[in-house]
Amino acid sequence: MKQWGQRICLGIACLLLGMGMPVTAAEPDLSGLKKIIMPSGDMAERTPSKPLEMLSPSDAQLLNEQMAGYMQKGESLLKNKAVEYYYYNNLDPVAKELYDVMLQVARDPVSEGNIGFIMTDIDPRSEEYYYEFNLAYRALCFDHPELFWLYSGEEAEMCYYSEALMQNGFYFVYVKMVEPFTRFEEQMTAFNRAAEAFLADIDTSGSEYQTIRQIHDKLIGLVNYNDPVADHRVWLSRGQDLAHTAYGVLVEDSSGIANYAVCDGYSLAFEYLLQQCGIEAVFIGGVGGNSEEEMGGHAWNMVKMDGSWYEVDATWNDRESMVDDLNPWEPVYEYVLEALNDAAYRERVEHFLFLVSTETMHHFIPGGEYTYFSQDGRLELPLVWECFHARLQDDGAREDPDKEVISLAPLAMQNYQ
Repeated sequence: MKQWGQRICLGIACLLLGMGMPVTAAEPDLSGLKKIIMPSGDMAERTPSKPLEMLSPSDAQLLNEQMAGYMQKGESLLKNKAVEYYYYNNLDPVAKELYDVMLQVARDPVSEGNIGFIMTDIDPRSEEYYYEFNLAYRALCFDHPELFWLYSGEEAEMCYYSEALMQNGFYFVYVKMVEPFTRFEEQMTAFNRAAEAFLADIDTSGSEYQTIRQIHDKLIGLVNYNDPVADHRVWLSRGQDLAHTAYGVLVEDSSGIANYAVCDGYSLAFEYLLQQCGIEAVFIGGVGGNSEEEMGGHAWNMVKMDGSWYEVDATWNDRESMVDDLNPWEPVYEYVLEALNDAAYRERVEHFLFLVSTETMHHFIPGGEYTYFSQDGRLELPLVWECFHARLQDDGAREDPDKEVISLAPLAMQNYQ
């Protein structure tokens, strides 16, 4: 059984006592109840690539020799089975070419000779080319959750080089790892095994809805919300904690705690597991919170089902993570447990942001069906509140590639059923 989670994912804003019924026992003392906000956990901060490094003719020759001598290893450890990569399909041609080359390098980030090569008519020393490189980098990470090590940048990152000498109207650009990623085989093997084990009992013979539902429900039953990372109590000397990645969900975070992640980890893992079942999904980054004034960094998903797009926030649907910030001796604690042990009520609150429209995701207003009436008649306990999501929006400044990538995402026009 999953441990009681790492955060109350919704916040108890009010408790209505009494309901007008005679009460013989003392009413619960709720004065110590903290106001809990929706967890945002932040997306992993974008770490821009190293600016272009210039090569001397001799250095360029050395890279050419390494490329010529490279022998590709056997089967790649990258196992993504997606039929479509949404952000790739919507990139401009320059970013798309860089994305292709980066993916080639990512298939074997250990060997020194695995170097990508591009010919471009854009000066690689320019800000334009630097931006295109970072645009492709982030689109690649959002499309390919199995590249968790690139997204976190904890131990691995890519860079590009050029001799910057135009030949026949083109510059030569080399893309490679900054340094070999020595833990690639170890971490990818663990990730692949965990993903396969997760999917082993997922029945994909039914409808797309049934497959999506199974994966969603199993995922939120597996992962615990990582408060220390979300609250910035864990710091790494380099890169972002693996809690931000699909690896943190399916394997462990950077501290070695199993199935311990924040919102972008939930979202990337959900995307990857759906991709493995042939269902198209998209990572969405932005902000979210109980109010428009309280929103912080957040991530969720778009899922394509039966030809239509829908939105899903697996992190905020994770209701079993909601008792962590309550002490067992607080009066409301037992009522929260009671509510979550009510199968019909739990069904509603664990799917309140499951396959909804973009409009609903942007501003969710709960109805009375999200209020739980305690068995002793003493409390009305709402476990879902009004909340907001806002995607990253491209402002045209071409300064933050995350905004440009996320702005390409589709819209969901309706709630499911």
